Amino acid sequence: MSEVDISTTLAGVRMRSPFGVSPHNMDKAWFPGSKAADLYMKYVDAGAGFIYIPAIVPGEPTEWEKKLDFKGLFENQQYVGRWLKVKEGNVVIAHIYTAKNLFNYYSWAEELVKTLRRKGLPDDVPIIVQGLVHSSDPDEWEKHIRRLSELEPDLIELNTGCPVGMMGVVDARKLPPEAKWGMAMGAAPEVVFPVMRAAVKATDIPVGFKLTPEAGYPRMLYIAEEAAKIGLKYVVTTHKYFAIAPPDIWNGGKPLYPALDANCPGDIGGPALRFSMYKATAMISLNIPQIECFAGGGITKPEHVVEAIMLGAKACQTLTGIVLNGIKFITEVNKFLKSYMEKCGYSKIDDFRGIALKFIKPTHDVEFPYYVAKINESKCIKCGKCGESYCPAIEVVPDPENKGRRRPTVNPELCSCCGMCSVICPVDAIEYVPRK
Repeated sequence: MSEVDISTTLAGVRMRSPFGVSPHNMDKAWFPGSKAADLYMKYVDAGAGFIYIPAIVPGEPTEWEKKLDFKGLFENQQYVGRWLKVKEGNVVIAHIYTAKNLFNYYSWAEELVKTLRRKGLPDDVPIIVQGLVHSSDPDEWEKHIRRLSELEPDLIELNTGCPVGMMGVVDARKLPPEAKWGMAMGAAPEVVFPVMRAAVKATDIPVGFKLTPEAGYPRMLYIAEEAAKIGLKYVVTTHKYFAIAPPDIWNGGKPLYPALDANCPGDIGGPALRFSMYKATAMISLNIPQIECFAGGGITKPEHVVEAIMLGAKACQTLTGIVLNGIKFITEVNKFLKSYMEKCGYSKIDDFRGIALKFIKPTHDVEFPYYVAKINESKCIKCGKCGESYCPAIEVVPDPENKGRRRPTVNPELCSCCGMCSVICPVDAIEYVPRK
């Protein structure tokens, strides 16, 4: 078979790879834009299929930002960001982030774009600029999108998923009008649709938008369908959702955030987002095929990219994968894609894009076989956890072959094959087999 082609297209724009880095509001120390280009070129050198210029807002940087005066920035509360690692044992399952102001200005974005092109950004690595306006006024968005078009990007994305606008208020009934941007906007059709219309009117460049999980299901289908009617070409199928970090139970309920004296509202990201991404990607691909899906959220292994593509994604993005695995993760994903496609006989991405959708069926249309649980004795470590749960069919009894030891046994007459014992077992020693 000839060499496989891992390129893809999103909204008619070709990408050399379907994988790259999600938009992330970089620390102020990365700006002005020429400095940020050093990091972005590392993504490109690793094989990224696209480059994001994130969260570009109207206006210009403050004097403190221009001088990188952190003392002045903190004294005037112009720069605040804190991360919290969420772990289960030794495994990072998520991260929570709270912030006041971590945005990118047009002048920085312009410098970044020019520097990337001067450094030799490949033609098949498109630039996606992401616009954000601290207002729900469609006219303000139209003006901003028109200006972003002057950067001559390949795609323009509406950041209607950023949660920062909701972090400044604890009582949602008191959200000020200007909070109706970012995540709140993405969950409010009456606000986001006029903005979408204004954006499409402002430019001939393909426009997409970032879906917020706060929209919920099935409302996300309505939003995606209307976005397609308005003329948007793609939807990013997940983003961080609004969160409250757990309190420190050993310190009077104080916050767990490092260097922060309050438990601020924040957003949750990381591996925990992956199944939210699968849901949105699959359901939109199934029901609203007229808009393309750009999958992102929780991708930490190369296999996750294939899974998202099989559920209909045109391309995939991650920040979590870079945070946990390093920039080399981009190279690893591309290498895996080529190897996987060669093994499976796929010559191009579209050969397997969406093929898993035919297996998504409502439970009423699926037959649940009447199987029975069976203990795999070669795997069972006799820990007894399966017998300590609520299952009426599993009992831990004396082991006749090992005096003083106990082992689990299944009563077939009481086993309904619910599957819970498989979830409980730490070593996957429980199988499900046809009844005799």
